[in-house]
Amino acid sequence: MTTIAFLSLFFGLIRGPLPVELAVNGPVVAVELLVDGKSVQTLQAPPWKTTIDFGPDLLPHEIVARALDAKGAEIAHTQEWANLPHSLAKVEILLEMDKLGPPKAARVVWTNLQGEKPTAISLVLDGLPLALDSSGRASLPAQDLASLHVLTAEVSFPSIRPVRREIAYGGEYGSEVSTELTAVPVRTRRGDLPPLEKLTGWLTSGGKPLPVAAAEQGPKQLYVIAAPGISQALSLIASQRRSRWNMADVMQLGMDDRLRFVLPFPRRFTTSGGEHSDIFDISPEIEEHHTGLLSMLLTSRTARAPEGSPMRTAEAAAVAGLEAVTENRRRAILIVLPGGAKEESRFDPAMVRRYLAALRVPLFIWSMGKPEPGSAAAAWGKVVVVSGLWDLQRAYAALRDNLDSQRILLVDGRVLPQSIALSPAAASRLELAGSVP
Repeated sequence: MTTIAFLSLFFGLIRGPLPVELAVNGPVVAVELLVDGKSVQTLQAPPWKTTIDFGPDLLPHEIVARALDAKGAEIAHTQEWANLPHSLAKVEILLEMDKLGPPKAARVVWTNLQGEKPTAISLVLDGLPLALDSSGRASLPAQDLASLHVLTAEVSFPSIRPVRREIAYGGEYGSEVSTELTAVPVRTRRGDLPPLEKLTGWLTSGGKPLPVAAAEQGPKQLYVIAAPGISQALSLIASQRRSRWNMADVMQLGMDDRLRFVLPFPRRFTTSGGEHSDIFDISPEIEEHHTGLLSMLLTSRTARAPEGSPMRTAEAAAVAGLEAVTENRRRAILIVLPGGAKEESRFDPAMVRRYLAALRVPLFIWSMGKPEPGSAAAAWGKVVVVSGLWDLQRAYAALRDNLDSQRILLVDGRVLPQSIALSPAAASRLELAGSVP
């Protein structure tokens, strides 16, 4: 039996040269490496090690290794992804199926690299929750395979955010099962989405149509990167004409929506092997409707700079973008900066804008006052300058409008987000969610 697997880890944010090592067994005479569908190297003999240059930009990548025999035919392959989420936990949905009929039951199974046990497990069929027994198994109601059905499992753990998994069957899949779905956030230009069956051909990748398995609205997730020094400017603005709390009432999302704060000051982390990594802390989910965004920006939720730690909003935004695509939710990132705060990121803000646009994560940047030369706000380029109450209201209205107008389309298979495009038929009705200038 021939097997091939990557020994290298593609965690974190990757660009430039990266050492790559593979484990190969069987009658393999060569290994071909492809990045984003293009052949970049062929290794002719062990050790199966090399270096792949991912270029100076920060973008998602698909890496494929093909094990070849003496005739050049593929006898095994493996796949990895760079600059896309790699969860510490994995969830699968196993169906119990007759040969030709619809599935009779489904079971949720999970693994956790930290050894944690779930705190909650749920399974939903076409938006309706199913009752699970102690083994994670649920009976499925009888269904017509002529219609499309989507099963969604979510498993919560103590120290990491919930992990989701979707599969689709029926409809164009028939009795087959699509075991991986990619979430594509889009914005509606006018009206709402047409019925699901009319979305066929609206999304493409590499010129080929992508089957749309489901369309969801669901809750919204806002990631906030707040620099030190914004509280005083916001307090002055919020006190104009209306009380702080009246303004706080205006700046709220919906009942099911969530906020997460991302600290723009990294913590240095040393691995067991002595290697150093920078960690950007992300808060647990906050039920925003209880207090409102403005109130939290004015209080302890804003960043306090650790002594000697540089402010790196660009890297924090890239980390937030990677976190945002781990769930199939409507999403956006908000950076709030004083006009004079300094940026010391190792990443160019323009590069991070392109990365977030590729991930389809909208980015909003507010500057409390006109950006000063050499400041973080100036480094980000075009930003929204907030100098008064009406500036703040307009900025928040634009943010909320973007989130409200987003819809999530689930397409068959795992697809590089930057390869997805709208067909001419869809362009008049939709736009792909992405970075906001």
